[in-house]
Amino acid sequence: MSERNGTPRTLAVQFGKTRVEYLLRYSTRKTLAIDVHPDLSVVVTAPTGSADGAVEERVQKRAAWIVQQQRFFSTYLPKLPPRRYVSGESHRYLGKQYRLRIHEADADGVKMARGQINVGLVDTSKKERVRSLVTAWFRRRAESIFGEVFAKCAAGAERHDIEAGGFELRKMTNRWGSCTAEGRILLNPELIVAPLPCIEYVVVHELCHLKHHNHGPDFYRLLAAMMPDWEARRERLNQCAAA
Repeated sequence: MSERNGTPRTLAVQFGKTRVEYLLRYSTRKTLAIDVHPDLSVVVTAPTGSADGAVEERVQKRAAWIVQQQRFFSTYLPKLPPRRYVSGESHRYLGKQYRLRIHEADADGVKMARGQINVGLVDTSKKERVRSLVTAWFRRRAESIFGEVFAKCAAGAERHDIEAGGFELRKMTNRWGSCTAEGRILLNPELIVAPLPCIEYVVVHELCHLKHHNHGPDFYRLLAAMMPDWEARRERLNQCAAA
């Protein structure tokens, strides 16, 4: 018999063609818990002394749910390439590609025109200035556009007895959006790369969490009622992140 009270172990079960790996650890809790994290990792916390076979059986029964959660979180992992902020570099904005053009100007600033993001600099040798200007410009656009989308979606959410106070911009490593336990909705400014329908999906998704804090059946019923085509929008967002 393997050690049940020692260090955590990585185990796995098979679900169809998918191998579901999980970290098994023990605690003084009385019931077994299975958690799927945004980084797609699975942690199973079992009562001390639990039989390995019993734990594996529970994980096997929950394998479909685990895979569903991993697929859900995988769409929330922004896979944006690193930026060098040089002329000719491609940047996405609302689902479209724009070329960065850096040129000498009387004053520092950013403007969008004719498929380009034009960055004017008094001193074009200041490369870091390009980064700060472009980053600030995208954040301002995110604040403005997310504000319009949020107001529209929040108005629709009221018909489902959801009251939204507002949102905050917060840079997140592996999420497009989040709803805190206190009911604060956070939106990743990087979401500005996505088309408007995808931004609307993320906002509505987080609004649903104000009523249902997990991804259970009630959550998905509410999401479908508020946005019947949410799955197509989520898939489009996933494609946008992977592009």
